[in-house]
Amino acid sequence: MFFRSSDRKPIGYQWRSSTPFIISCIAIALFTETFLYGFIVPILPEILQDRNHVPPGDIQRVTYQLLTIYGAIAMVSSMLIGELADRASSRQTPLIISLAVAFVGTLTLALSTKLWGVFLGRIIQGIGGTAAWIVGFATLRDSIHGSNMGKAAGLIQGFVSVGALSGPAVAGLLLELTGYWITWGSALLLLVVDIVMRLLMIEQRKAKADPSSPQEPAAPEETNENSALISSASTQSYDSVKDNEPPAQSKISTLSFYKIIFSERRVLTALLCSITYSAMLASFSTTIPTHVKFAFGWGSLPTGLLFVGLEGPTIIAGPLCGWFRDKVGTKAPATIGYLSLAPLLWLLGAADQQQFPWAKDEQSAKATYIATVITIGFMTNLLSSVGTLELTGK
Repeated sequence: MFFRSSDRKPIGYQWRSSTPFIISCIAIALFTETFLYGFIVPILPEILQDRNHVPPGDIQRVTYQLLTIYGAIAMVSSMLIGELADRASSRQTPLIISLAVAFVGTLTLALSTKLWGVFLGRIIQGIGGTAAWIVGFATLRDSIHGSNMGKAAGLIQGFVSVGALSGPAVAGLLLELTGYWITWGSALLLLVVDIVMRLLMIEQRKAKADPSSPQEPAAPEETNENSALISSASTQSYDSVKDNEPPAQSKISTLSFYKIIFSERRVLTALLCSITYSAMLASFSTTIPTHVKFAFGWGSLPTGLLFVGLEGPTIIAGPLCGWFRDKVGTKAPATIGYLSLAPLLWLLGAADQQQFPWAKDEQSAKATYIATVITIGFMTNLLSSVGTLELTGK
């Protein structure tokens, strides 16, 4: 599709295969997934009580189950999705499929009038979101040189944070101002735009091997042992050979893959960093609202602003910390991040304790708590993507 009849070169090849456009596609895909993850939160009461007739006393329990099942599905399906993504001949097709699956899951959630349908929609949504993350980062790894991976990951983390911030806010605002179906329509429209961007994207490893690329055919005498990385009508790229390797070889590699990586201390450390980082961020969503409600009497608005303070710094600090990781590696940022977060997390729980000087005055205790949340929002960027970069780094 999108070909000119005269030379069969894709229309817009230069910008469609450019690194900035590929980064934009992945950033928007992950923005969409985090946007959809929180988008459902303010709509759940209407979904459960009004459309599915869940008793008011059970809404909190069902809400917790729906939010938890997303992570459980991600954990169960991630290895299988990664295996299928590696077997695919291109990254574009799995990306499109992942977004289509997320579209089906979102539509199922919106249409469901039975509780099992709500859970089914959330499960499908979780599979699509997990696939988007896995294939998205694999596409980045194919497209970006290792020395720039940290900056790209930091930039994308900024988009992810904006998605996490805007999802619940946009859903709540649209639900109040426009109604149920227009609210869901905005989420589905965002997914459609995302799918269109995936269709436009020409991944770089495909561009190198595509005979319709705008490069001139290489002369035979210029071909050498490295020319497989440059596409031409008469040569194959390494990626095209790798992607079409015999199934038996892939199967043998798959059987031994996890045994090999789980025997590496570096891999285990990277996985531990990822688990710790994710668990810490998830704990904020469940502990901060309850804590500030009983400690300071804050309602939904100030609590929501606290999460803006927690996620907002990523927009600025994410790219800066990514640049720092590119310069010095992942070890120093991770060490600084964890060492700084230890006292900050303690202070987060002690900000309202009367035995400490700063907590004797209520306003001082509130200011301390807010400042601590914002500082944590900055420092967590040192840990963002550390596990992924450590696993994919050369």
